[in-house]
Amino acid sequence: MRLRILHTNMHKGGWGGQPNRILLLSKGLKDRGHFVIIAAPKGATLIKRAREIGILTYDDLEFPKKFKPHVVVKEILKLKKLIEEEDIQIVHTHGSQDTWAATLAAKLCNPPRIVVRTRHNTFPVANHPGNRLLHRILIDHIIVVSQGIIETYKKTGVLGHKIDKVSTIYSVVNPERFKYAQKEKEIVSKQWSIDTKDLTYVKTARLAKEKGHIYFLKAAKEISSKIRSRFFALGEGPLKGELEETAQKLNLNNVTFTGAVKEVPGFLAHCDVFLFTPVSGESLGTAMLEALYMKVPPVTFWIQGVNASVEDEKTGFLIKIEDYKSLAFKALSTTLNRKLRSRLGNNGRKKVESQFILQKLIEYTEKVYLELVACTPLTNTTT
Repeated sequence: MRLRILHTNMHKGGWGGQPNRILLLSKGLKDRGHFVIIAAPKGATLIKRAREIGILTYDDLEFPKKFKPHVVVKEILKLKKLIEEEDIQIVHTHGSQDTWAATLAAKLCNPPRIVVRTRHNTFPVANHPGNRLLHRILIDHIIVVSQGIIETYKKTGVLGHKIDKVSTIYSVVNPERFKYAQKEKEIVSKQWSIDTKDLTYVKTARLAKEKGHIYFLKAAKEISSKIRSRFFALGEGPLKGELEETAQKLNLNNVTFTGAVKEVPGFLAHCDVFLFTPVSGESLGTAMLEALYMKVPPVTFWIQGVNASVEDEKTGFLIKIEDYKSLAFKALSTTLNRKLRSRLGNNGRKKVESQFILQKLIEYTEKVYLELVACTPLTNTTT
């Protein structure tokens, strides 16, 4: 059966695990013969990248973070028109603002359309009447990217009995993206003047508060006082100016904020240890999956969900949140132990190849869609 699917996403700037998953999934579904269109705000990075690979898009939207009734009503009507004109069967939402607008649009159609919601982070969903209506009645099925999100749902109780109708489908790594990592390494070396004598640490994340870049900088300060090193923060976001100021105050001339870059594999090919410092909301850490695939051991703050991708002392190290001194110590000791890095790296690659592969994401999501369309009862699914 060929399906007609609409994906929605509220994020405009920046690039992270959420838009990356949407793009990979959309392309995979399109390659399997399904009709796919992505709706996101005008100027969104996701829209730009989707168009580059030939996926249909719709961007006459804002999905504002602050509730604006007149904008929300307009966007519900726009999405309703889009759904009806494109004869969409499945509306798959990914963020909070777009979920409200797209879900209401889908249910106002005649007949109402199926709504699937993927939850990408572990921020708690408040248990109030509006959210209970949305999650228990209007949304037909919920997908989470790690078991940690289910635990968050259980704490608030917002799903009620619907907790039994949640599927866990992990985010993944696309091996195709890493085929030319060594060529990209050469490009990155020249562009960013990386000396082979430098120990190199990388963090990939949106420059947002929940990603804890301040602790990345503090750890960089600790490591820099002991050994010659370079630090690269890949990604863009609202805190860029503030973080660059902080780096200057800490006299960290060896820290570079690259902005959005496509040569992530090239940076990882240089990387000795992947430093990850989330302080809230992290559910899995797609960036860490990419590091693991490149055999780069991560040293990360332990946060609900991250342990799905990092097994302490087997594929990397888990450190208590905000303890940047321990983070720095473990990162440095790992860097200097070539045998340890090799063991962790090999284990990490094997883990990604066995659990976090693109084919599983596409096939399991397609299975959810087909069972919903066929009105077949869905039970809990875990990849």
